[in-house]
This record gives sequence, structure tokens and C-alpha cells, in this order.
Amino acid sequence: MIEYKNVSVSFGKFNVLSNVNFHIKKGDFFHIVGPNGSGKTTLIKTLVGLLKPNDGQIDINTKKLGYLPQKLNLRNLIPMTVQEVIYSGFEKPKLFPSKAECDLIKSWLKKMEIEELFDHSMNYLSGGQQQRVYLIRALISEPEVLILDEPTSALDPSFREKFYILLHEIQQKNKTTIIHVTHDLTDAIKDNCTIMFVDQSIKFIGSYADFNQFEHRGHHHA
Repeated sequence: MIEYKNVSVSFGKFNVLSNVNFHIKKGDFFHIVGPNGSGKTTLIKTLVGLLKPNDGQIDINTKKLGYLPQKLNLRNLIPMTVQEVIYSGFEKPKLFPSKAECDLIKSWLKKMEIEELFDHSMNYLSGGQQQRVYLIRALISEPEVLILDEPTSALDPSFREKFYILLHEIQQKNKTTIIHVTHDLTDAIKDNCTIMFVDQSIKFIGSYADFNQFEHRGHHHA
């Protein structure tokens, strides 16, 4: 579904990513880890089209991408309600959502345990509440590929495990391909996932069991 061929990205003389090669199959749960400044977010930005690589080729065999960026600069923007933000994630939003679309939004808010926020302004939500809203926006159109850059950074620890259970349910039910950038694999790991360790180039790609051995040989992710 996705293939990187000899992809490199540099800013001036600084090489952020060098000669990156990997592929992701449909239905994969693909974790990207690495230290701060290793190029993880840059890699994701090339995937969603926010950055163009200096060299190499990226092949993506779908147009249905859902994306949650690492940093959400949301405050003091045009006032929007939770419902309006989520509705903007539908494939073909109209001027106003239908009752069925509102019901779908409410069902997702309930799954994320923030059902009371339907009509609330985004400007008055906490960082964790905002992150849950934007997660729903990324999920609402049932993307074939879901790209999450540090999706739990503002979530309450008590909700993180529930969030990853929900992600794995979505992956299994819809055969959704999930690309997940994280510093903490603790709650995220399930069977048959793939780990890729990035530090300017790919240092490891494989199973979680093999990744543990890779770490024990002296490599660490932050």
C-alpha cells in the first residue's frame, strides 16, 4: 500500500532522513519509534504531502488518508464547535450535517468519553479533549490509512489503554492500515505489529520481539 524508495530529506546542509527504504502492507499496524530529532515527524510529513523529499520516491496506493499531527495549534482560531470540527472530516460535508451524521458524531464522542462536548467551543477545551476531537475527525470518514503522530501525548493516562484498544478494533474490523509514531510502546503493542526504529536512517524494522533484542544490544528509543 505504501513504499519508500531511497527517500532523503535535508534542510540546508542538515540531513534529516537519508536513503529511507521500507514498505507497508494493507492492514498493517506500523509503529515508528526513535529519539527526539531523529526524523520521525519529517517522515510522516513526507507521507501526507506536507514535505517533498529531496531524493527518492514515495508510492501511496490510496487517497483515503486520516492524519493527526503531533502539534495542534488550535487556540485563538476562528471559533468552531466540536461538532463543526468533526464534521469537517467527513468526505463530502454540506453546509449543515444531517441527523444521521450528527448521531454518528455523537456515537464517536461517546466512544472517546466526551459525549457532553458536542456543542462546546473548541477554544474552551483542554489539550486532551481537543486531541480526542481531532482523533475522531481523523477516524470519522473511515480512512484506509490512519496516520497518528504522538496521538496520546495529551491524553489522560487512564484513557490511553482504552484508546489503543479502540485502534486495534478499528484495524481488525475495517482492515485499516495504521501508522503510529510514539515514544512509548507500552500500551500500543499487540500481536503481529511491525516496529521501525528511525534515527536519520532506518536502524531496525521487524517484530516487537526482535526489537527488544535490538534494544538490548545497546540501542534505545526516547
